[in-house]
Amino acid sequence: MSLDGAERRRVYLFRHGAVDYVDASGKVVPDTDTVALNDTGQAEADAMGQLFADVAVDRAVCSGLQRTRETAARVLANREITVEVDAGLKEIRPAKNNQLDYDLFRDVAYSHWQAGDTGSRFLGGELYAEFYDRISLAMESIVADDDWHNIALFAHGGTNAAILGWVTGLGLNAFGLIDQATCCLNVIDFDVDRNSSAVLRKVVRGMNITAGDPTKSRRHSGDMEALARYLMSFRSESGR
Repeated sequence: MSLDGAERRRVYLFRHGAVDYVDASGKVVPDTDTVALNDTGQAEADAMGQLFADVAVDRAVCSGLQRTRETAARVLANREITVEVDAGLKEIRPAKNNQLDYDLFRDVAYSHWQAGDTGSRFLGGELYAEFYDRISLAMESIVADDDWHNIALFAHGGTNAAILGWVTGLGLNAFGLIDQATCCLNVIDFDVDRNSSAVLRKVVRGMNITAGDPTKSRRHSGDMEALARYLMSFRSESGR
């Protein structure tokens, strides 16, 4: 309970572990929904599972994509808890033809900084504004359901940015401002009125917590910038 008698409920919000969206030849995989955790991602999830081992949760939900299912299974290993699926938490979608000749600076490395621009789309696909609305609705539904006290959500970098934008009031600006490392953890509390079920307060207790690099001394760029740098190695300077 909060000091004023509201019910304080907690969301443990995870991003999935590392995956490979681009193959060894520099081609984006045909369907990013199907990618699984790579060796690094599996190790990250196992390490997070050790860090999270003594934390009690009474419900767990993932987006349904393979990378979130695997992360949930490893983080919650040896627990008797069913991981539910909420497709509303799926990652923002790029265009189906994701082999387009993008500008690696504007469209990839710093694309999230354009999320608030009218009509801005992620890699030619889903509108940032529509994605943000989708995630906001999913979170409103989850918080409105009163059958949990501590819930673990396993989602994606873009999904988490949208959730944190919704929680903090940053809105679409959160996409550029808030970093989400692979297999990171965010801790969010909601104070809910016990009579009306209205959310009185939202508080971020922890953000972008990782088991292997808690101080972020080894992380100096976001994943989209790192992806652009990797793709750049397959292009000549004239191919920008």
